[in-house]
Amino acid sequence: ALLQEIRDLVESNAVRDAAARLTAVHPADAADAIAELDREDRVALISAIPRDEMARIVEYLPDQERGEIIEDIAAPQLAALLDEVDDDIVADILHQLPKERADEILRSMTRAALVAPLLRHADETAGGHMTRAFVSLSGTWTAERAIQYLRRVRPDADSAYYLYILDAAQKLEGIVSLRDLIIASPSSPLAEIMHRDVHRARDDMDQEEMARLVQRYDLVALPVVDAQDRLVGVITVDDVLDVVQQEATEDILKLAGVGANETALSTLNESMRRRLPWLIVNMFVALTAAFVVSLFEETIAQVAALAAIMPIIAGQGGNAGIQTSTIVVRGLALDEIDVSDLLNVLRKEIALGTVKGLLFGGALMGISWLWYENPTLSIIAGGAMFMNMLVASVGGVLIPMTLRYVLRVDPATAAGVFDTMLTDIMGFFIFLGLSTLLLSR
Repeated sequence: ALLQEIRDLVESNAVRDAAARLTAVHPADAADAIAELDREDRVALISAIPRDEMARIVEYLPDQERGEIIEDIAAPQLAALLDEVDDDIVADILHQLPKERADEILRSMTRAALVAPLLRHADETAGGHMTRAFVSLSGTWTAERAIQYLRRVRPDADSAYYLYILDAAQKLEGIVSLRDLIIASPSSPLAEIMHRDVHRARDDMDQEEMARLVQRYDLVALPVVDAQDRLVGVITVDDVLDVVQQEATEDILKLAGVGANETALSTLNESMRRRLPWLIVNMFVALTAAFVVSLFEETIAQVAALAAIMPIIAGQGGNAGIQTSTIVVRGLALDEIDVSDLLNVLRKEIALGTVKGLLFGGALMGISWLWYENPTLSIIAGGAMFMNMLVASVGGVLIPMTLRYVLRVDPATAAGVFDTMLTDIMGFFIFLGLSTLLLSR
């Protein structure tokens, strides 16, 4: 409803009314509406929105639409706008721009000294997500002095979850929550009420590990320190939620053989570049499986029923392998399992594969008997299904583990392809091999 209202106002040239309507709603809702507008309408509308309001909206815009908007704003105006945007968002924006344009904008910003240190960190590290807007105090201060200081500087709400106690070398000594500060005796030194066991992230820590740290300890904010344990920034929980969504999406896309950064609205060239390589790999996998089948052409020619049954064995094994590898890949991503858990995971999956093999092997044996009334063919079909289920269970564990710890490759990227290849080839080989040995029956 909001989007339609904004479109109607823009089309009737009531751009200022549309801008006023957007500034009256939450910036996240305004960002959604702006993202859906045509680029020409978007440019006209943005010029009518006050700078401070637009700065809040920019923080909620999707990356693609944010990039398009930034392209349409001249460097001096963009620098003034980014001066009112959170540091970590500014760093993300500048990382997306060509270096020359990013440098030009940074030189024009009044807050360049705060943003520049963030640009040294890669996007997917804790340093790439932190903000330098935090409150640091001395442990020698009393609670009363700290409260007076907070009233004077009036920090943003996002930066005042915790108060960070630093020593003379700017090293993190502890934290004081706002609750502890308020209920403490006015004369209590902060060193007496602070928590010294502080969970922290190194500025070069991977964003996935950073997110797990926040989730594990239910943190509202996470301090970021450098190699000398000096406090250099803070990560707030809203940034962590974005990382969790990004990492989960990335794993899902990788399992499907799609580029981690692709979206439904990606350009044709981008989608082709990301998808075609894995489709080519899948083509070679299919050709390998077809080659195995070709070795048994004479057998299939003599018993046509084999052609109807073998896709069932290969397909069911492939699905079982994908189930196992998905669980293992996710366990590896969340650090739930590592090499020391290999035997336990393998024993469990083999036991589960045995159950699935007996269940589906028995079912296929009965179905084959009803179709063809040939006991030998039924036993071969059931036995091949059983063995391929075991292959799927073992492969679903060993393939992701090998990719992670031997080849040092993200298992989410290739585990599915190799699982499918293994179960297809082994399913065809076992079924057609047994059929060839017992062809006379």
